[in-house]
Amino acid sequence: MKKRLLALAASLGLLAASSGASAQTTAVPNGTLDTWITRSALEVPQSWSTIDEAIKQVPVFGGFYSTVTTSKDAGSRTGAFAARLETKLDPLLGSLVGPVPGGIVLGAVDATAVDIADDLDVSAVGGLPFTVRPASMQFYYKLTGTNALADSAYALVALTRTVGGTVQTIASGSLRLTPATAYTLSTVPLQYTSSQAPDSIHIAFASGLAGFPTVGTTLVVDDVVMNGTVAATRNGQLAAALQAYPNPSASGLFTLSAAGRTTELSSASLTVLDALGRVVAQQQPDTRASGTRTLDLRQQPAGLYTLRLDTPNGFAVQKLMNK
Repeated sequence: MKKRLLALAASLGLLAASSGASAQTTAVPNGTLDTWITRSALEVPQSWSTIDEAIKQVPVFGGFYSTVTTSKDAGSRTGAFAARLETKLDPLLGSLVGPVPGGIVLGAVDATAVDIADDLDVSAVGGLPFTVRPASMQFYYKLTGTNALADSAYALVALTRTVGGTVQTIASGSLRLTPATAYTLSTVPLQYTSSQAPDSIHIAFASGLAGFPTVGTTLVVDDVVMNGTVAATRNGQLAAALQAYPNPSASGLFTLSAAGRTTELSSASLTVLDALGRVVAQQQPDTRASGTRTLDLRQQPAGLYTLRLDTPNGFAVQKLMNK
C-alpha cells in the first residue's frame, strides 16, 4: 500500500521556465487559487483536486485516512488565498505509508490515480479542456522546511490530445523546486513532441516526491498561468539553417548550429525521439549558447533518431544517425 500511495504522490506535482516566446498569458482555471469549495467534507480549490481526496477514495484503506495536507493560505501573493501544501503523518496510517505530501492537481482525481507509476508524468492524471500551445507555465511559490530541498517538491505540467480513445502527449514539463522563504517566480518550459493542438491540460504540485518526505515541509503556490505561444507550423528558415555534425556520429555527441538563426537555436526547446516515437532526450532553451549547442546521445543505442526544435516561430526537425 505504501508503494501505491507514493505512486499517487509522484503523480501529483508540476512545472516552470521560459522559452523566449511572446509575453502573452493564458489563464488556468482558478489559477489564482482564490476560490475554494467544500467537497467530500474537505475544503479544496475549485477546479482542482487534492491528494487527500484521492486517498480517501481508495476502497477500505481510504476510509481510515483523516489527514488534511492541503489548505487555503490567507498569506497569498495576490488575491484572497494561495494553496498551502504540507507534508504530514496520518495518525492511523502513518506507520504503514509514511508521511504524505500535500498536493493539488488540476481537474478531477479518483482512486485509480494510486496506480500511476512514479515517473513525474501527469498526462493521465486529472485534466481540463485546453486548446492553446503555450511556451511555459509560470507560478509563484514559497518552499520551507528543515529538509525542503531533499524532499523534492515538484511542479508538473502536460498537454494532451485524445484521438480514437488514445491519449497522446503533446508537450510536458517538470521542475524540482528549491527552498524559498518569500514568493518566488518560477517558470517551467514545455517540451513539445507534436505539432498538434492539445485538447486538455494537466497540472500538479506536490510538497515532496522523495521516497520518504519530511513532516513539516510546506509548499505554498499562487498565481498559476500559462505563458507565451509555440507555433504549430514549420519554421522553414530555421530548418534550412539547422546543421548537426558529425552526422552520423560515432561518439553519440552532436554539435548543432544554425547560421544566421543563432538566437532561435538558443531559444528553442529540443526533443529527441527514437524510431518508435519515444522521447529519449530533452533540452530546455539555452540562452547562454554561443552559436552552437551540444546534444548528447551517448547513452542511446545505435540507430536513427529525430531531433525536433520548437520555437515561438514554429518547429524544425532533423534526422540524426547515432552509430
